[in-house]
Amino acid sequence: MAEEYGVFLDTGLGLGEVAEQLKGALGLGASLEGSGGDGEVGLRGPGLSGVGVLGVSVHRNWHVLVDAEVGEAQAIDPYGVQVDVLDGGGDEARAVFERLAGAGLGMAMLLVEDVTYLVAAYLPDVGTHYFAAGVSMDEPDIEAWRGWVSEVRMG
Repeated sequence: MAEEYGVFLDTGLGLGEVAEQLKGALGLGASLEGSGGDGEVGLRGPGLSGVGVLGVSVHRNWHVLVDAEVGEAQAIDPYGVQVDVLDGGGDEARAVFERLAGAGLGMAMLLVEDVTYLVAAYLPDVGTHYFAAGVSMDEPDIEAWRGWVSEVRMG
């Protein structure tokens, strides 16, 4: 099974506003609003590596544990928007993350593999941090990601 990558964004903007920012930062177009329900927006354009096509799906982060119990907090909980990178695998997902981090959008971001492992984090005015392989987004690995993610409420 192929790995899935998502960029989680900590923003108060609506999905349409985020999609517009992504279009500009990533050179995407062909907005398909509402294509997946719940206001999801699909965008496509040339791959950032110059080869192939890049497709992303912008939707709310439905993985949030709103009432997390003790020991269940996740690094992605404060991130309200998820951008799934649909094409290109890990290299394209990293390119998307790095382009967004460098775009000056003013929002914290996480690059996550398989909605399990943290790959990288970006905090405005702080910078980018790449995690060691195997660091999970779950509370048992909190010492590896504390300080690199938006404030997480502990259960």
